[in-house]
Amino acid sequence: MALVAILVALVASATANAAAPARSASACVPAPATAQFGASTNRLGVIDLVFRSAPAGSSVTYYECVGTRATPLGTRRATGELFTSLTAATVWRCGRLRRHFAAILTMPDGSSQRGTSSARTKSCARRFTLDLPARVQPGRLARVRVVDRWGIGGIRTRLCLTPPGDRRTCRTITFAAAATVATRRFRMRTRGRWRVELHVRDDRVRGAIAVGGAGADAKPLPKVLATGDSTMQSVDSFLSDDLGDEANVISDVRPGVGLSKGEGWTAVANAQAARVRPTATVVSIGAAEGFPMRDAAGVTRECCDAAWIDEYTRRVRQTMLTYRRGGRGRVYWLTLPAPREANAVGLFNAVNQAILRAAQGMAGVRILRTDELFTPNGYRDVMRYRGRDVRVREPDGIHLNISGAAIAARVVARALRDTTR
Repeated sequence: MALVAILVALVASATANAAAPARSASACVPAPATAQFGASTNRLGVIDLVFRSAPAGSSVTYYECVGTRATPLGTRRATGELFTSLTAATVWRCGRLRRHFAAILTMPDGSSQRGTSSARTKSCARRFTLDLPARVQPGRLARVRVVDRWGIGGIRTRLCLTPPGDRRTCRTITFAAAATVATRRFRMRTRGRWRVELHVRDDRVRGAIAVGGAGADAKPLPKVLATGDSTMQSVDSFLSDDLGDEANVISDVRPGVGLSKGEGWTAVANAQAARVRPTATVVSIGAAEGFPMRDAAGVTRECCDAAWIDEYTRRVRQTMLTYRRGGRGRVYWLTLPAPREANAVGLFNAVNQAILRAAQGMAGVRILRTDELFTPNGYRDVMRYRGRDVRVREPDGIHLNISGAAIAARVVARALRDTTR
């Protein structure tokens, strides 16, 4: 059963039997995938591509798909290790959030396999920050520092200032590729509150500078930590967009992690809580599970009997307590939608049972039943949503696809808002 867990670290597709030789021209043509291939958006501003189980001596060529048009991103020679990766294969784009990729594995004998994957990146709404002085004296220079949090540059923005009772003036700030900081200085003569706006396509980043007065410090936004394994991927970016200026969503997604893999997640959760000090923590974890666990008495428990569920419940509850931070934080924990493969259903059921048991009687913890939302009567690829049939699962039968992640993020955003009302 533990082997099922290892596979879900990839946002992957398919069962792996060798296919007929594939040409680059057909990389993005709709067809069944025959290899395990994933796209990761875990690193801010870039997309990493990972191909699993490429034999030594073979090569993997990666493509981005726009419709059926394939744009080559790079080729890597396989060394026989478990993963063949193209790190920073491409960057996030403000104008195209939904991204689709393909990879073709070419064997030494000329045969090939093909994998496909998709991911959704964050919009530009929170890409830039404005570093402004709270106040300046009349006639002095004020420094406005514009920072590209994605760290990739290659974009044109407009910075606008509006003096009190006067009209707005704007100037263009162009970031070259890889340029991430631009500083501009303005002489501010008129007393009062100057408005500062950065225009990034249709998004705005706003600030203010008080000239000749104390000014008002902006109230810090609540911090929402979105964390867990690969089942949180894309949900975090949609959540950031859904909440907008209501909260600062901090993503820390770690594909392939699990609570049954030693005590590693205990250290991760402790470090996150100490570093971020989140107002709320949203967790989706449990697909990469199924490993034997040693309980508090030192007895090893095999998945997924009652004793294993008891130990997993203990670990979930301890993690919930960590994120609660002694009552200073709230926790929103997502259950797992049912998987397609029958041999994984028992594991997912065990994880969900433990999550529900762990939260019983714990103030400040809310379980979001995404299993009931997406799979109320067992696995399904398509669900009815807002008057339309929507495909919500990735080809691997485990992860939510882009549409499914968007729906899950709306559920989380609604729950966060309901709690603060």
